[in-house]
Amino acid sequence: MRTKLTIHAGRGTRTLEREAQLENVIRLAATLYSSAHQHYQRAGLQYVDVPQIVGITGACENVDTLFKIGNRQALPLFMTQTGQLALEQALQRFSGVYTMIHSGRDEELEDERHLRQFRLTEEEFDWTMVAAKNATYDEARMYEALLQHIESAAKATICALLQEHGTMLKKIYGRNVRELSKALDYPFLRITYADAIRLLNAQGEPALQFGADLVAEQEQKIVRVLNEQARAENPHLPSEDRPVFIMRYPEEIKFFNMKVSQADSRVVLSADLILPYSGEAVGSAVREHDGQKLKERLLGSTMFKLHRARGGSYRDFTWYVEDIIRAGRTQPHAGYGLGNERLLQFIMGQRDIRLCSVFSLMAEQTKDWDTNRRGQSLMIAHQKAVLLSIGKSQNKRKLLPSLQKIAEDGFVLYATEKTHHFLQRHDIRSTLVHKISQPGRPNLKDLLGQNLFDLIVNIPTRNPRRARGESREFTDGRLIRQTALDSGTTLITDVEVAQDLFEKLAARVASKG
Repeated sequence: MRTKLTIHAGRGTRTLEREAQLENVIRLAATLYSSAHQHYQRAGLQYVDVPQIVGITGACENVDTLFKIGNRQALPLFMTQTGQLALEQALQRFSGVYTMIHSGRDEELEDERHLRQFRLTEEEFDWTMVAAKNATYDEARMYEALLQHIESAAKATICALLQEHGTMLKKIYGRNVRELSKALDYPFLRITYADAIRLLNAQGEPALQFGADLVAEQEQKIVRVLNEQARAENPHLPSEDRPVFIMRYPEEIKFFNMKVSQADSRVVLSADLILPYSGEAVGSAVREHDGQKLKERLLGSTMFKLHRARGGSYRDFTWYVEDIIRAGRTQPHAGYGLGNERLLQFIMGQRDIRLCSVFSLMAEQTKDWDTNRRGQSLMIAHQKAVLLSIGKSQNKRKLLPSLQKIAEDGFVLYATEKTHHFLQRHDIRSTLVHKISQPGRPNLKDLLGQNLFDLIVNIPTRNPRRARGESREFTDGRLIRQTALDSGTTLITDVEVAQDLFEKLAARVASKG
């Protein structure tokens, strides 16, 4: 059965088969990909393959949206969100580099603005691409070069899309290709964050204060008002709105390695490019190249505090802060990431980014993200995370043979203290997890909040229904069981059921081998 989609077409809407929409997006995405490569190569930048599976340094500001990757060694590995720090590694040998990655965000759900996976085009370049090698570093000049790099890359890809697919964009999506092309002849508009706050105050939001994180509706209001003001001053400007740079955000709401402005210590040398329809398509900044300042910014950041609360430490960042930046192995540099689907959303004039994503359109058909399938992955995949909290010694001994089998088959085992020591005595590798009633990390409370486990086996020492009062053990067990129910994680509380499942899992893996 074919699915009909409602798309925006100029001032109205129309229906289109999902397969037709997918075909159009595939063609547009392919042109974007090839034109971006051509642009960067003409600019003299080196393409760099960056790791897809990374540690915490592959995160953007929000470590809570990292996709965790199961592995045999139970290492904290994730699907990368940005190749920025990897590109900075490459700057040890090249003056300008770029990449195009699959970025993953573990969003609760996809909606009109949020995708779980998308393509991200990223560039990093250093001072030697801006000025002669012996020139004195000038952060204002570096910042201006950053804005120019972003604008030239965005215009190059947009022009290629309009040239290659103008007929389709006009006929199917009602886009005024001629006016769009004319808009690209003019510079993108610019406004500082502080002035943007004042603009919004004057536009009916008097309570908005410096330090607020702008939301999508506010960003679109800024785009609309600035373009209206520009056309009022010059009636000959094209009717299509131009993108807007919002510049110099407060340092406390941006990534730790963005350089604080020498002219105004409240802000960093950052810029977000806001596109009509789609919103923020680019996040960018001049990078902090003073190692001591970089370390201080990192340790004081919200991101690091969350990382430390989950058992991480500064050691996870020393390769970057100490071995590269403080060691002076790169020149002062700047960079950005451009969301491909955001750019396609702008070109297609759509309000819903899912209609502009190859991944989302495909997933709508495959139903890979259907929550009704939650838990089934345990019966299919080879490497999965299992939390074990087995109360009675006799139950531990009963499960021992099947636990040995699934451990050998690559399942990653986490265990509370007594279960962990029992497994150790029988040469079964597991990661110790401290109960909420115990000090130490990793702590059960933190890990349960991260949806780390694919299967939870919690077999209490005594029946919770018969417990008098709420002992610490009962409180821990109840938290485990309640979290499993809330998250939809497979929960087993009966030793016979656990034994049967472990045997089936081991047999299934053996049959595949």
